[in-house]
Amino acid sequence: MTSNNITVIIPIHKYDTGISDMLIKALESINTQIEIELFPDVLIVYTPDIETDVRNFIKVINTEAKYKFQIGTMINESGKSDFQTQVNIGAKGIQTGFFSILEFDDEYSNNYFKLLFNYIKAYPKVDIFLPIMVEVNSNNQAIKLTNELVWSQQFVGENGEVGFLNTTTLEQYTDFKISGAVIKTQEYLNIGGLKSNIKLTFNLEFLLRALNNAFKIYTMPKIGYKHLSDRPDSLNDHYIKTMPLEERKYWFETAKRESNFATDRAIGV
Repeated sequence: MTSNNITVIIPIHKYDTGISDMLIKALESINTQIEIELFPDVLIVYTPDIETDVRNFIKVINTEAKYKFQIGTMINESGKSDFQTQVNIGAKGIQTGFFSILEFDDEYSNNYFKLLFNYIKAYPKVDIFLPIMVEVNSNNQAIKLTNELVWSQQFVGENGEVGFLNTTTLEQYTDFKISGAVIKTQEYLNIGGLKSNIKLTFNLEFLLRALNNAFKIYTMPKIGYKHLSDRPDSLNDHYIKTMPLEERKYWFETAKRESNFATDRAIGV
């Protein structure tokens, strides 16, 4: 297993100076990885309305020639601009055995891939590696840790070993996230990827469906990923401001129910 068997997928559906600045920070978090020989490939998946902006951005990046990895682009022409669809399109278009999801306003820690490759070697049968995530606000102040419950609460999963996520834990503690995760590409595609019709709780639904399909999900016991959780106009910001409590509850129940189905079905609130 070498690092160039991984593609980092970055989905974006809007573009402005602020997003450009955040995207550069995200890319720098890959470029500054320590003690790895080969770097992941990077694929930016974008919507047609920002094609000119993205192409100009990549042109500048290529002119500077400062990155240690290849950056490719792919247009999402599906008519949908949601996060889930863009990740799915990216996963279908790559050739690497693994992929990771990097949101354009997030960052990897500089030893993330060094640690990851060690875990991949130690656990070759694992299908999804989750990072312990530190969530920060717009002032870069830590708010909470995410995905760390399997360690802090010493939940026992695969073969009685701590670190593996199981259905009981996930149904009790639903706030596990897949940004920063490293996933076996073909296995992801085999179970249908992310469901665009699941709102708010698509992370939960996907992980439950993966467990229902006998995936092995391991949470790496290091803080490896920084997630900006309160960016204005983000999906999370939108849900917090617009979604009533009853509707939130509905989506959690929907995620649990829909995780029994392989395909993305039409759902109404």
